[in-house]
Amino acid sequence: MPENDAEIQSTKRSVAAGLPPGVIVVLPGFALVALVAMLVILFGFLDASHYTTLANLLTPDPAAAAGTVSLAGGAEGVTLSIVILVVFYGIQTTSSRYSPRIIDIFTRNPLNALVFTFALASILYTFLVRAEIRPNYVPMWSVALAVVFALANFAILLPYVIYIFDIMRAESLIKGIRKRATRDIRKSVTGRRRRDSVMTCISQITDIVFGSIQLGDVPVSINGVEALSRFVADDYLRVKKKLRPEWFHVGHSDLPGASDQILAEVNRAHTWVEYLILSSFVDFVGLTPVHRKEAVHAIALATRDIGLAAIEVGDPEVADLTVRFFNTYLRTAITRTAPTFASSMMNEYRRLAIGALEWRPDISVESAAHLLRYGRHFDESGMPAIFGAAAEDVADLAIEAQGRDPEVTRRLALLLVRNLQDLIPNARPIGLNGLFKAVAKLAFWAMASDAKDVSGILVEGIAWAPPDFVDGALNRMESMQSGLFWEVNERVIAFDWVDEPLRAQIPRLRAALKRAHGGGGTEELAQEPTASMVMTDLIAPTQVSLPVMPANGKKAVVTEQQGVNTPAQ
Repeated sequence: MPENDAEIQSTKRSVAAGLPPGVIVVLPGFALVALVAMLVILFGFLDASHYTTLANLLTPDPAAAAGTVSLAGGAEGVTLSIVILVVFYGIQTTSSRYSPRIIDIFTRNPLNALVFTFALASILYTFLVRAEIRPNYVPMWSVALAVVFALANFAILLPYVIYIFDIMRAESLIKGIRKRATRDIRKSVTGRRRRDSVMTCISQITDIVFGSIQLGDVPVSINGVEALSRFVADDYLRVKKKLRPEWFHVGHSDLPGASDQILAEVNRAHTWVEYLILSSFVDFVGLTPVHRKEAVHAIALATRDIGLAAIEVGDPEVADLTVRFFNTYLRTAITRTAPTFASSMMNEYRRLAIGALEWRPDISVESAAHLLRYGRHFDESGMPAIFGAAAEDVADLAIEAQGRDPEVTRRLALLLVRNLQDLIPNARPIGLNGLFKAVAKLAFWAMASDAKDVSGILVEGIAWAPPDFVDGALNRMESMQSGLFWEVNERVIAFDWVDEPLRAQIPRLRAALKRAHGGGGTEELAQEPTASMVMTDLIAPTQVSLPVMPANGKKAVVTEQQGVNTPAQ
């Protein structure tokens, strides 16, 4: 037996889950009708004690039969009119709140047609039975059936109102739309083309999300975003390879507002469904208020899930598309000056890159390059703290990659060092501090893990920075006693904080830097990387020459293209 209220409620839900939806709807109404019938029979026997049988009690004379049937028909008509008024008012309210296309959901529901058809047929049958009653004749079976129909209508219609309002809830609408879209996709696999229906389902959910964002109903918007992502990740991508080629060819009527280049690209890559949904996510980001960061987090989660599902099923086009859309989200956040959006986006971007390490390491490296690039754009736009967060995300990605693909770790270390080299001459202090701390922490980890090739790259990169800046930063990292950031914002851990196991590497880094400035080698450092190890940027960087604070009296410069020290001319 259940021991508490929570277990009792859970048991009730389990029992209800095993019943058909129609039974759940009409059960309260039939219970009410059964109670009323029982009271009528009970008090009827008490009031009419001279009747010896139930048949004698319930057998009407012609006048009573005519009155009963007339009253039943009139009551059914009034009840049905009230139900119609309430139902259509609820539908109109829902459609005006979210989208007029919601009305299609009501008209497609077979239960709605069944309930109204039964009610109208019952009223018509009652009127016809009333016409059969004569002063000397009562069609008893017909009257009895008319009364049963009336009782059934009273039992169904009132619970039906509750059912209508329940299915018109946004959560129920989204769930039902996704089920219909999944059915349409499965039918498309068998050759019955239902692309228009799938597009309608996607549009209906996006309309609900748009309306909920405008009304500030964040839980509904999150639910809609999750439904769209789960439809793509769990339903569509699983059967996509089974669809016929004509399914993937779309035009301007299918993607209104898309350019010719977009149409050519989605037709080539077979990605119009994913593009349609992800582009709507961009619109959501642009519409979401800056204080509603949870909605943007849900969008980042959804995009990551789509990307990981594409990698799992072997769809490189969709995986690459999610990377491009992550970049678009970050660009939108920069345009809107919304740094609160960036942290959650970058975190899920990093998690996508981590998930791609084993199957698509190129996505991991490319994602890290984009994270740093957009971090620098945030820095240039007056939001420098985001650059440090991006650098730490890349450093975390490099640590995760060591056990799966060490070459990725090496390339990410080079990427961080190259960005540090670019930033030193004219960086904002906050952005430079965040980037340097990420490089330093990665160096601590590499030393502790005995990853000599990575530590060599990082130590040489840190050695390019002015010694005074490096000493001050390491002093702050060494002396900080609390890791909590002094403000309450997206960050909890301060950039200067180093965990205790890695703090012991600070003296080793100081010693390695001293030897690097003196021109000597150390056992911690591997040989310097060659130019072939440096990752090529999507956009070729310009060559930058940076002076290094000399420790041996010789001036040196560092070229971004090579990533190694060369004597100055």
